Amino acid sequence: MAHTTRPSAPDADEIMRLAVERFRTKMESSNRQFLQDRIDEIEAMKLPTEEEKLEKMRPYWRSNLGIKGEDPWNDCAPVGPVRQSGEERNITRLADVKTLYHQYMDGIQPPTLVSEEWRQMYLEPVQSVCNEAAFREEQEEKFEIPLCHELGSFIKYADGVQDPDFRRSGIAPFEPVFVSETKDYALKDHPTVLALPPPDINVAREALKDYLQYYLCDENFIDGIVDEDLEVRVGFLTGTGCRCGHDEWHSAYLYCRRFVEDSNPSHKDWAWRVVVFHADGENPTELNGRYPRFDSIPEFLEWYSSWLEHADLDQIRKDVMKPEYDSDEDR
Repeated sequence: MAHTTRPSAPDADEIMRLAVERFRTKMESSNRQFLQDRIDEIEAMKLPTEEEKLEKMRPYWRSNLGIKGEDPWNDCAPVGPVRQSGEERNITRLADVKTLYHQYMDGIQPPTLVSEEWRQMYLEPVQSVCNEAAFREEQEEKFEIPLCHELGSFIKYADGVQDPDFRRSGIAPFEPVFVSETKDYALKDHPTVLALPPPDINVAREALKDYLQYYLCDENFIDGIVDEDLEVRVGFLTGTGCRCGHDEWHSAYLYCRRFVEDSNPSHKDWAWRVVVFHADGENPTELNGRYPRFDSIPEFLEWYSSWLEHADLDQIRKDVMKPEYDSDEDR
């Protein structure tokens, strides 16, 4: 098995911190620009009322913009959705959409494994569960799945990434964290934020093992869905994106190597990689200018945040007008 030199822990953490900061800056800028462009298009229609303008924006934002209604949240609901819902319902002008809060406007799911103890608690079960489940040939009993150090750096700065997907592409989030050390909650109609005490770490460890075993990519899934140019030892699903009520894209964290002939020999190394693949099994499928499999999380973040550079506005306009749910024949 080939080995590559990885950065020291402080260097790796700094590389990841910078990658996450670049990602969140670019994602928010791209999402705000996309919304501003839609606002400009709608304003150019010269519609007589703000309600008619908001109605044109709703297919992109995917909520009842400006429709008051009853507050859907109970006490102790998550802070982000409560704030987002309140601002959405209270908006009265199309122009205000450009500054409207969305919990994933910058694409980041904030970190909840905030202590080194909890991050280590996360990494060790990932390694042990994956080692137990790894595909091995009879002569490869000593083939060991390594600790995913890069993922350990990532979860220091984010639980995951999620596109608000105003364009209705069905892009999958990347959500590798299944347990939380901290949770903040909001009280209904009250600005107070409650920080609940952390759960028992041993209970969380067992819950994490259960989640991992549930989301492990089994042999049928690997053979039927994952890209044919990848040889996979083990991996787990990290997100599914839907469009028109159907699974559209999956993301996964896989210990794999590539069947490729190119100038970069490291592509043939066994390594943890982020892979995005189409849910219909026709893979590899190109998305946003490339086949989406990534040798590092920073490489994945750079690609994920580049969506606006590859946006096809004609296709987006068709996609946003499709119903939330439809038959396979209508997709």
